[in-house]
Order: sequence, then structure tokens, then C-alpha cells
Amino acid sequence: MLYFIVHSDTLSVFKKSSDIDSAHLELKVKFHHNLISIDNNSKLLSSVIAQALDELGEKIDLENKEAAIAIDDSILSHSLSNISKKKQSNLSENIKQELKSKWKELFRNYFSISESKKSSKNIFHTAEMNHYLREKIKLNFNNFGIDIRFLVPISSIVLSGIKSTQYAVTKSSRIYSIFNYSKKGFSFHRGSFTGKEKGFKRIIGLGNVIKVKEKDLKTPNLKYIIFNDIKVVEFLAKIIKDSTPILNFVKPFGVQILGDESHSKAKMTLDKSDYSYIFRYLQNGIAGLLTLGLLSLTLVTISDVDFVYNETPLNVQEVPEKKQSIPSISRLDKYRINSYTIIDEFLIIAESDNMSKIQSITMIDNRISIDTKSNDGIGGTYIAKSSKLPFIDQSIPVYDLITLASNLDNANQFKRINGSFLDMASDNLVIRCDSIDISMKILDSVKQYNNLILRKITYTKSDNSVHLYVTVLRS
Repeated sequence: MLYFIVHSDTLSVFKKSSDIDSAHLELKVKFHHNLISIDNNSKLLSSVIAQALDELGEKIDLENKEAAIAIDDSILSHSLSNISKKKQSNLSENIKQELKSKWKELFRNYFSISESKKSSKNIFHTAEMNHYLREKIKLNFNNFGIDIRFLVPISSIVLSGIKSTQYAVTKSSRIYSIFNYSKKGFSFHRGSFTGKEKGFKRIIGLGNVIKVKEKDLKTPNLKYIIFNDIKVVEFLAKIIKDSTPILNFVKPFGVQILGDESHSKAKMTLDKSDYSYIFRYLQNGIAGLLTLGLLSLTLVTISDVDFVYNETPLNVQEVPEKKQSIPSISRLDKYRINSYTIIDEFLIIAESDNMSKIQSITMIDNRISIDTKSNDGIGGTYIAKSSKLPFIDQSIPVYDLITLASNLDNANQFKRINGSFLDMASDNLVIRCDSIDISMKILDSVKQYNNLILRKITYTKSDNSVHLYVTVLRS
């Protein structure tokens, strides 16, 4: 495995000959632009990272290697959320709402991962990375044949092996970064003893501003633990060897660590006392048997395809438009309502206790077809009750949607074709998800933008795949 450290102005690569050997620096190259100054410039970011990897690749064999990357916290952002125990049943969503309040219109620019360890059970730490920076690191490393397994904040690495009463210290030029994770949560201070940035300021933290003397950071002691790049790499290597839980930007966003244990996003569950959906399945079972054959014949015209990411026009058949209209609403709003309807319906079904019995699901507009291969009353075909049309004023370009879906899981695959929808220019996107959990996260995002219209959902239990057919209206 290769170990990389990304600072704002340099890229370094390290190696370890074996588990017992110390790490050693192979090569360091300077970025042609400081990453902090260009983190919102997608093309320039890509060029700068690619150029640095080119320089490394001239002297080091990068192809077919796995990589663990430590990223300097000066390039990242951090947040603390105080979530009461009453709100922790929907923990990820409540943290997300706090981040939205903090970042406002900039919220969608960041990929966030959260944790709570060593601290009060109500305090949650979130590390945030610019979407463009994360995506261009992943894309360019992959282009050089490097498989990124870890993309970890340096703060998470250095705090992994010290006590809550100790401080981890790193230094870049004259600037010191000081990290701590105590009962009051994560804290980050930054400063210098000389120059224009003389003095220390608190970047994030709920405790008091630390008072540190220069001799504290230059004389070995048990309170301030000094980390150079070699020590950071050795800590990271040990974390990987021991499978210690750590924040990782490669993994899906959300809450990753609770109490030092790996933790996936909490799911809502259907109240077992609410039998309305089960009753509806029973009610429509008989009708479903009569109509399933006709619906299946209709669906044959919409063939599944091999899903390989390709940005050139592909021969993907579009879901046919329905000609009937609903009085008092536009045809576009009708499709939007149907989009919200089947998203809500899929989420309810996917989170219900009956999901394990379902072999396949097909949803087109507001028509739902469920197959269980048994007479349990759950399978059948029915029309979902229409949702209300919410007021949403934000939109997203198709390539940002692809990036967002890619960030959730590298296994997601895509097909995109140019098209038109109700005489409006559009992109038709087919997303193949390798798990229901990932599809649910993408569907949650689709609901946040008024130019995304979900046309069809298909689920197949045999390979646990979900296909999402989305029309993306161009601005």
C-alpha cells in the first residue's frame, strides 16, 4: 500500500517495507496552485492534482496500487452539533439540518462525515470536505491506477492514539495545528509564535481557548504530542492494520462512528401498528393478478441495459409519457407529483418488515407492481395515493447529480442521454445502485431539487440492485 499526505501546497508519498518497518518518504512534489485557493474550481483542481501525480509517476510506480491518503485539516472544515437524545432517533437528518443552517446556500458544496466518541453523547463532530476536491482526488488517483481505500483527516489519525487529556500537534512552516477530543467534543486550534499569525485562535471547540507556550511544543512532554508526517503515516498504517474505526471520506456520508464503533445511517421503520399499507396490498392482490400480465407486457418495451458510465449519448429507451392530465395543475407538475409519490412509496416499502419477502418492485409514475412469488397478500399492483407538490426552488445540473451519486458509492453506475421532456431540453439519467440503502440516499437527494423528475424505479432481490430512471431538466 502507498501512503499519501495532501497538504494545501504539497503532495507526498510514503512507503512501509513491512508492518514492523518504519515509514519512509519516497517523494514530495509541490502543487502548482494552493488547493485552498482553488477548491471551487473543478477544472483547475483536476489539472493541479493530475500534474502532481504525473510528477510522482515519473519516479514511482503508481499503477495497480492501493492507497491510504491523509488530508491536512487546513483544507477541510469542521462542525459541532448538539443533538438531544430525543432527536437522535433520526440522527443523520438532524445533523444535516444543523449543517444546512450553518452553510446555507453553500451546504451542497460539502461532503460530510460525522462521529461521536470520547465525548458527551449529545455532541457530534462533523468533518466537511469540498465536493469538488474530494471528487477530483478520487478521479485522478483512479486514472493513475490507484485504488483509494482511505481518505482521512489528519486530525482523526493523530487523535486515534492519544488520551482525551492530551493534545495532538502538527506543524506546517511556522503554523501549528493543535487537536483534542475530550468530553466537550472535538477541538481545533491554530496559530504561530512568530510572524503575522502570531498567537493562537480556536477554529472549532466548546471548551476554553488554549493557552500554550512555545516551550510546550518544543520540549517533549506528555500533554502535547508532536506529529511529523512520518509519525502520521505510521499511525495511519496501524489504524488500518488494527481495523480501528476512523472517519473516512471514501465511505458514504452520514454518521460513521458512535462510541468508537462503526455505524451506518439510521433508518426509519414502519410503525407495526399501522396496517394501512399491508391492507392495501391485500386489497389489491386479486386485481394485481389480473393486471400484472398486461403491465408486464407494457414494461417489456422498457428494456434494461448494461450500465457502464459513459457521458456520450446512449441508446436508452425513455419511459413513455402519459397523455392524460389532471385539471388545475400543469403536466409538468403532474410528473413532479408522481415523482414524489413513488419516492415516498418506495421508502415506505423498503423500510417495512415485508421487504424481505419481496422479489421485485416496479414503479412507473404512480403505478406500483410488487412480486413476492407467494400468496401472502403482499404482492400485486395498485395506484399509489398522490403526494402534495412541495415548494422547492433549487435545481442541480446533471453532472453534479452524477457526482453526488458517485460520492455515495463508487459502485453506482450510470447511463446518460440527451433528450427533451414536454418540449424542454433535458438529460435522461439511469442510475444502477448495488444496494437499497444507497438508492434510498439518492432518492432523498432527488426530492431536494425541482428539476429532477423520477420516472421509474425497479428493484430485483436476486442481485439486490435498484435502477433509478431520472429526467434532469436543464436550467
